[in-house]
Amino acid sequence: MKKIIGFFVVLLIFAGGSWFAYNYFYGGEAYYTQIVTEGEKETDQSSGETFTTYTYQQKAYNKDGEEKQVSMNAFRDRPLRLKAYLKLKVNPRKGVMEWEEIQQTDVPEKALEKLN
Repeated sequence: MKKIIGFFVVLLIFAGGSWFAYNYFYGGEAYYTQIVTEGEKETDQSSGETFTTYTYQQKAYNKDGEEKQVSMNAFRDRPLRLKAYLKLKVNPRKGVMEWEEIQQTDVPEKALEKLN
């Protein structure tokens, strides 16, 4: 019986540590922004292929309306759509981890007030 309890204690410690490590490196807080510029275009030609990157430096707001200056990259042929609302996942150590376009109605009220 003690071995079974010991096994489950070790399993819980391992699972908790794994969750903490994942959240530390890949987790983040949701911030919201609106695209207001075309971004800074950079083209790279390596190994015969052309890659285009658009870099955006702008302000983003969390659900409580707190501001954060963010830098994000979009690897695509065209810049992001002007006036588009984005939901960003911002990791305190790595910056913007991911983004997705959302509707204006999906932006929290306090963040929307700051964006407009």
